[in-house]
Amino acid sequence: MSHQVSQSDIDHDEMHANPAADVDEPQRGPGSVTGAGGKAADKAKSAVGEKDKDGRTEEELEADRKLADRLSIIIERANEKCVPLCNMIRKHFDHIDAQKEEDRDENELVKAVKPLLQQAETILNETNGAIRGADPDNRLSNKAKRNAQDHKATPEEQRLAEALKIMVQEVGGTIEWAKDKLDSFPKAKKDLGPLLDALGQPLTQIVGGVGLLLAGVLNLVNKLLSALGLDGLLKGLLSAIGLDKIYKGLGVGSWL
Repeated sequence: MSHQVSQSDIDHDEMHANPAADVDEPQRGPGSVTGAGGKAADKAKSAVGEKDKDGRTEEELEADRKLADRLSIIIERANEKCVPLCNMIRKHFDHIDAQKEEDRDENELVKAVKPLLQQAETILNETNGAIRGADPDNRLSNKAKRNAQDHKATPEEQRLAEALKIMVQEVGGTIEWAKDKLDSFPKAKKDLGPLLDALGQPLTQIVGGVGLLLAGVLNLVNKLLSALGLDGLLKGLLSAIGLDKIYKGLGVGSWL
């Protein structure tokens, strides 16, 4: 059964996810000019693309909001499918772990867990493809032009960070947890170890792709995971493909 995320589904969900995103008026801070003169000044600023205090023009901010909404929908859908799979994987390990050593059947463990890992990998591979398909300005292949400045996160970016945090916590956490468990099951480790490594590859690409598309989101994810004592999961994923060096070079990710 295919888990492919269609473009029409994303557009439909996005329209319902944040119906007021396109009509919200920007808040004016103290000292803002109001009235006809203020509107004229705002138009003049917009005409020259003057950036607001977080480093983005209004046009860039709106584009980032829409992109964050799209990515959130994609990742949330993947979480809905992957989190139950991760729970089932953990239950199978706990079940055999609770048995007496002489009663443990490692072949049964492999038989139960292998299809779950393969299914989760398929979902994440399709999710990674959907994320790259949601890249409207070719940002992933043109990193030099992206806005790498850290900034105040929008609600859409906060939603995306929460979705990505769940994916890293559940999928990444299950991978590391299962690898530790497999040390007690050498026969099963030969079959399941490579599958756990394979599952980690699209997860790493998803995290890296989001980090390169929207600056600052991984900083939010790190803060969320740090509060749970799980920030090492994110750092491990980024360093696995050398993205930690790229992210530092872009001026964000001082926590790496």
